[in-house]
Amino acid sequence: MLEIHYIPIGDEETVATYDKASDFVAAQYKEVPDLQDNYRVTKALVDGKEIELSDKTIAGLFAYLNK
Repeated sequence: MLEIHYIPIGDEETVATYDKASDFVAAQYKEVPDLQDNYRVTKALVDGKEIELSDKTIAGLFAYLNK
């Protein structure tokens, strides 16, 4: 399971969950992705383990999971 804690611009922290990390990657490939690339990621967990991102944005998370 992938759990993403993020802050949309000018809003409060929100949590998005996906059954698999690959579901998130596929959703970001859509013409209108689920989450905007510039949203700031405060925490991301894969199977309950926090991952360390050098680029703490949705785009950075996408790049990390898509390698």
